[in-house]
Amino acid sequence: MSRGLSATDEDRSAVSIALLVGSISLFAAVSVAEANPAAGYEVSIYASTPLLFWAGIGVALSAGVAGLILGTSWIQWAGGLALTGLSLLSVPALPLIRGYFFYGLGDGLRHLGLARQLFTGDMSFFAEVYPGAYSFSGFLSAFSGVPLEQSMLFVAFTALVLYAVFIVLCVRTILPRRRAVAIAAVSALMLLPLNHISFHPHFHTFSMTTFLTPILLYVVIKHITDRGTDETIPGRLSSTDLGFAVAAVAVVFYHPQTALNVIIVLGAVVAIQRLSGRYLSDTVLARSPPAYGQLLFLAAVFVLWNFQHDAVFNMSANLLASLNGWILGTEQGGQIVTERVDSAQSVGLSVGELFVKLFIVPAFYVLVAGAVVVTNLFSEALDGGSRTVTTTFSFAGIALGVYSVAHFVGEMSGYFFRHIGFGMVLVTILAVIGLTMVGDRVDELRPSPSRLVRMVAVAGLAIALVLSILVVFPSPYLSQPTQHVSEQMYTGHETAMEYRAEGAALASTRSAPRQYSKAMGLYLDPRLAWGVPPEALPSDLRRFRGDDFPTQEFYYYLQVDQDEEQEVIAYGELRYDESDFTGVGETVGVSRVMTNGRVDVYHVKYGDGPVIGEPRVAGPEPPLDRPAGAPQGEVVT
Repeated sequence: MSRGLSATDEDRSAVSIALLVGSISLFAAVSVAEANPAAGYEVSIYASTPLLFWAGIGVALSAGVAGLILGTSWIQWAGGLALTGLSLLSVPALPLIRGYFFYGLGDGLRHLGLARQLFTGDMSFFAEVYPGAYSFSGFLSAFSGVPLEQSMLFVAFTALVLYAVFIVLCVRTILPRRRAVAIAAVSALMLLPLNHISFHPHFHTFSMTTFLTPILLYVVIKHITDRGTDETIPGRLSSTDLGFAVAAVAVVFYHPQTALNVIIVLGAVVAIQRLSGRYLSDTVLARSPPAYGQLLFLAAVFVLWNFQHDAVFNMSANLLASLNGWILGTEQGGQIVTERVDSAQSVGLSVGELFVKLFIVPAFYVLVAGAVVVTNLFSEALDGGSRTVTTTFSFAGIALGVYSVAHFVGEMSGYFFRHIGFGMVLVTILAVIGLTMVGDRVDELRPSPSRLVRMVAVAGLAIALVLSILVVFPSPYLSQPTQHVSEQMYTGHETAMEYRAEGAALASTRSAPRQYSKAMGLYLDPRLAWGVPPEALPSDLRRFRGDDFPTQEFYYYLQVDQDEEQEVIAYGELRYDESDFTGVGETVGVSRVMTNGRVDVYHVKYGDGPVIGEPRVAGPEPPLDRPAGAPQGEVVT
């Protein structure tokens, strides 16, 4: 905002009108989306949401950004900040706005089952390694009366909101200026940690805990940059210490693996403080309050909680085994990358295109953060607070980088992108410092190219926002289906499990229906849950055997509209053709016994002829179905 504007009244009126129009557009957009709830499974939440919603969000977001850039008063600037935040947050809130029954296939359904068992008392709080999000969801459900599935959606969305709020507070503590806060807000709302490889926007405990990490970082930044004392708190304690204690316990209960990442960050902070105090005693960092108390407290809570669980110990053992295998040459590095690249190429998505869609904006922020680190090393351009945080985060990034790379080998490579997502939290804060510095330097140029620079900056911001919004949810844009779980899909599986013959197997395409049994708190033996290969559909269903139990002469095949849409639309008929699904009902010996319009259950009587697949013949008696006891062997860190 320029000083001494001659047309202040005109500018103020134009911005006020823009903010008013933007607010009305936002309200109308959300109302339109809410008035058009999901009628069934949606392979793309973007395409299924009314176009009027996206138009309204576009107008509201444009007005909000205009308020941030052109606002001539504090009220207009704050209004632009609020409108920008609400506009961008309305996108990840779409599952709630559009009345999704649940969001999160795969791990999401497993988390739903564990939360249900904890909520109903079938599982103890201390029996689960990360019960925090489950308990919070159960509390909200009991307190508000909403179904548990809805409360879990709200808990996942709350983590995103807290992430955005505390990223802004972290930056504001370092650089208490409007420009820095505005850049931090927009950057946080891009949700840069998301990568859809091992980091997701749904109820995924590691992802949610990482989104809560800025709360701890805010307290730590506040602590090491604070120069004041609080006489209302006795002794060496401070308000940041008390806030850290609460947040640290919550993070350990939400996901210990994320807590371990925070311990690594704090360890690096303490180490650089000690080194600065010994060798660079005249620096601001050397005089900063030590953080070893926070480190010791978090480490103690981490050890005490995980001492009663074996998940973290198993994780450590697997990590060491993978590293050892890589050293001996029996394990390869980057297995997850190879798998993802092959998967993308199989559906016609090139590596370059995938990188642009998923990582071009995070890569830009990494470059800016790297420039800030280099600037901090070789110049005095940063002020005291920025220098302190940049130095500590730089050392923390090195420590996290070593730990993350250790997960890049063998079977542990699937966890690598989890830690990449966690690292993007630190990168976002550092990059905001750098972008603020760039803005300051541009203002100092003479003659000032502010108009041209602003136009370029706004265009770049618009592109970055669009690219970021497009990858909040998986969709055919990424050659992935959405994680939507419709009520018809859930109840269809529930009815099939309730009325099936005892010991009869359930089958569906790709993934077997066992995840739904977990979501319902039921135990379904894995030998009774099959995935039907494409060569068996549709005419050879009767010759398919997942596990050949001799006591049954049939199994149930569940055809879900989600399977058909994800295979035909999202995966481009990579494995299954549309005719594979439409021809099931015409197959002799395959009879439909139940349907709710979204889930069709077929009775498949075994036929004669060569068997498709390699069935694993179990014992003479199939295991009886029983209520789930949440076998701890299934808990995955």
